[in-house]
Amino acid sequence: MPIGENLVFDVYWKFIKVGYGTLNLNGIVDYEGRKAYFICSEAKSAPFFDVFYKVRDENRSWIDVENFYSLEFKQKIREGGYKRDRRTVYDQKNHIATTEKNERFGIPDNVLDVLGAFYWVRTQELRPNTVLTVDVNCRKKNYKMSIKIHDREKIKIEGKKYKTIVVEPDLKDAGIFMQKGAVLIWLTDDEYHMPVKMKSKISVGSIVGELRENK
Repeated sequence: MPIGENLVFDVYWKFIKVGYGTLNLNGIVDYEGRKAYFICSEAKSAPFFDVFYKVRDENRSWIDVENFYSLEFKQKIREGGYKRDRRTVYDQKNHIATTEKNERFGIPDNVLDVLGAFYWVRTQELRPNTVLTVDVNCRKKNYKMSIKIHDREKIKIEGKKYKTIVVEPDLKDAGIFMQKGAVLIWLTDDEYHMPVKMKSKISVGSIVGELRENK
């Protein structure tokens, strides 16, 4: 895992820059006596776009270092007039998760939240024309996320060339700074599998995120 990685993406709609997103692996922290990866993602609309549809989304994920499963997931969504705040705490030993409303429900072994699942994919061996599956939880819903591994592809972003491999996770809920549904993600074809481009279809075209910088 690339500890300290801080990725910044420009987000476009029909070649218009509408905002930006970040993906950060801030480090390893203490989570109730366990070592945990602390992962954050944010999405913000550009100032001019705030007038039409203001976006301020945040996701926080704590992933157990030893077993690579979710310990806690927090989500804060602000999109236009819509607001949502969620928190799920995972008791992996007893296969129980608890929400911020103290609702309890069962979870499968080693389940991951959607943000943690994305980083799990990055740790895997990615071979073209194969499919990976991982148990994912979203609120009270557990499902097996399928990730199609497509072909290798050379792309250029801001004049910089990347050798990538394209993956397609099937999201049942919004994750990172993309919509739910099929999403294409271009990962570097190396040991880091760093995301450099993401593309998600929406009702009025596509949203594309392209890597601006790796701080």
